[in-house]
Amino acid sequence: MLILVFDFFSNYLIEFMASLLFLGLVFRFSSYTLSLKNYNYFASFSSEVEKAILDLSKNNTAISDVDFYLDDLLNHIKEKIPSRSVRNGTKETKSKKKDLGAKNVVSLRDYVQGEGSLFNSIKNESVSFKSHFPPNYFDLADRILEKDKHYNYILKYLPIAPITRLINVLPGLFVVLGIFGTFIGISMALPQIAKMDFNNLDAAGAVLTSFVLAVTYAMKTSIAGILFSLIMTLLNTLAPIKTLRDKTDKKIVVCLESIWLAIHEEKSTEEEIRNILKDLLQETKNHNNETKKSAS
Repeated sequence: MLILVFDFFSNYLIEFMASLLFLGLVFRFSSYTLSLKNYNYFASFSSEVEKAILDLSKNNTAISDVDFYLDDLLNHIKEKIPSRSVRNGTKETKSKKKDLGAKNVVSLRDYVQGEGSLFNSIKNESVSFKSHFPPNYFDLADRILEKDKHYNYILKYLPIAPITRLINVLPGLFVVLGIFGTFIGISMALPQIAKMDFNNLDAAGAVLTSFVLAVTYAMKTSIAGILFSLIMTLLNTLAPIKTLRDKTDKKIVVCLESIWLAIHEEKSTEEEIRNILKDLLQETKNHNNETKKSAS
């Protein structure tokens, strides 16, 4: 059995790596396209949340019922989002949009799994928003996003997390397979030298030719492995999937933090620092004016 495996790798390893590269490119394209859509749609959702919070804050009334506020907030967002269309960050003219028709205008409500599942997931986490202590927003975002199949699955069936991890290890795997194939090819070819009959030059020449061809193919496996590794490394560097998904998670985290702060009428750390700096700047100006007056 082991001999058959070694024989396969010594003769068909380049073809095997090429097939693996093709699958990796297909999965990578699908994963990156889905991650890009996720980022654009959830960025749109986060933007609408900020606008809705500002609209509702104009009432200047204390929030006594968190569930009612979440319903009001999310319904306020629902009225805005269905008319929005986000297509991977590309801009289209109005004439093109008319030609595309209503079927190609995809809203966030249609994009997530089921009718308003993102909204229902946020409502189901209302306990975290009721607490007077800030929740762990990253854990909260994970609990909300893990329920969305469109965010976590390619074509609703293939989990994107293990596929992304496989894509990230492919460059190193190609190098290892290339070196592995080279050593196997050389080790399988060396016994042919022992079969050489130097008294029969014609037969020895045929064996030597077979040996050289086997070693040449073995060396080509390392070259192919390095080449395939470079292709995947460049793609992983220029268009990293994990970075894009992390940016999407951060959008949702900021969105959830804004909702909690709005419910409890608190300011974010950035706002507090900004206000403190303004006060310090004003005090410095006042102090300088007093110093100038006393000097004159």
